[in-house]
Amino acid sequence: MNRTKSLIRHANPLPGPLDATAERRPAWRRRGLLVAAGLAAAAACAVAVVAVLDTGPGAPGGGGVADEVQYSSTSELEGAADLIVRARLGAGHEETTDGYSRTIADADLVVTAKGEARGRSIEVSYTTPGSGPETAALTEGREYVFLLEKEEGGDGYFLVNSTQGAYGIEADRPVAGPDNDVSLSPDVLKALRLTGTG
Repeated sequence: MNRTKSLIRHANPLPGPLDATAERRPAWRRRGLLVAAGLAAAAACAVAVVAVLDTGPGAPGGGGVADEVQYSSTSELEGAADLIVRARLGAGHEETTDGYSRTIADADLVVTAKGEARGRSIEVSYTTPGSGPETAALTEGREYVFLLEKEEGGDGYFLVNSTQGAYGIEADRPVAGPDNDVSLSPDVLKALRLTGTG
């Protein structure tokens, strides 16, 4: 009997005597703690949901691009693109859907480094400049290197992200935007007939 009590005492995760007279927390108090813990977890989930919804399309001062994937290496950035081209951006028109503003423009292809495009021009979609926290500052008539993803169920393309999906071209050299420190690979530069590091 003493050996059994000793084994039970050592197996008990809460130290203290194991007899009927020992002070124990009432069942209603244990349930109260569980309910309080459950309510705290539910409140934390509600705060997280509100934070996510507040940065979505149509959110005040925000847009659907606040949480875009940022690529830290050349291989990741180029790997995310279905199509990498050198192209001249044409005139675009703005569309707003669910508070999200985007510009759709034709781009005349100069040369392609990755993927295949039909014809000599493509339709490029990008977040309208000034419409959110992260937008591409693109100018009609200028040449760019575009890193693009294909639209699902459509013929158009969109930038892999607003800050890394387009490189301006100056004197046959790619120029990354101020928030992009990822260079283009030598193979892509050669295919696009460009020099420098991007």
